[in-house]
Amino acid sequence: MRIEGTGFVYAPQRVVTAAHVVAGVIPVSPVVTTTDGEVYEGRVVAFDPDVDVAVLYVPDLPAPPLRITRMSAFPLRIPGVSLGDARLLGYPKGAKHVVTQPVEIEQRVEGEGQDIYEEHEVSRMMLAVSGRISAGVSGAPLIVEDGTVAGMMVAAATDDPNRVYALTAEEILPIANDAADATRHVSTRRCETDR
Repeated sequence: MRIEGTGFVYAPQRVVTAAHVVAGVIPVSPVVTTTDGEVYEGRVVAFDPDVDVAVLYVPDLPAPPLRITRMSAFPLRIPGVSLGDARLLGYPKGAKHVVTQPVEIEQRVEGEGQDIYEEHEVSRMMLAVSGRISAGVSGAPLIVEDGTVAGMMVAAATDDPNRVYALTAEEILPIANDAADATRHVSTRRCETDR
């Protein structure tokens, strides 16, 4: 079975993506394709099914990192007020090249839901994002005006095809920072379809 998703470089030779994108892969399975079409082998070195974050170590990857920035100054919600314009950069299903999608950050919310294996309840800080959003951009970085990453797309709204939810930097950074020098493969357990 082939699973595709988006990720982004946040540290030298390290790519962060959604954990559900790499769930169940074996050490040599993940391959990273860059925006210029080059393909690199990687391995999962961090995997958190509760937060839905994974990190891949890609030894020969030459891509420069993007900076993840905390936006904790965002209020939980200001009724009727947008928190800002942003862009999702990703590889929607079937895309041959990276696609930039303009979006709007609507609010910062505390999301309640299941872990990726639907074994228990989790709570995560999320950014609610709206716009014309293509399917298949799990793991896409949410780029704000200053060029930094404010979040990573992990879920779509069930009641609105033009709304997605992105993990905030506060959720991503602890896992990403711990794996910035990691090289040893970690288990990704099983794929969701194996439940």
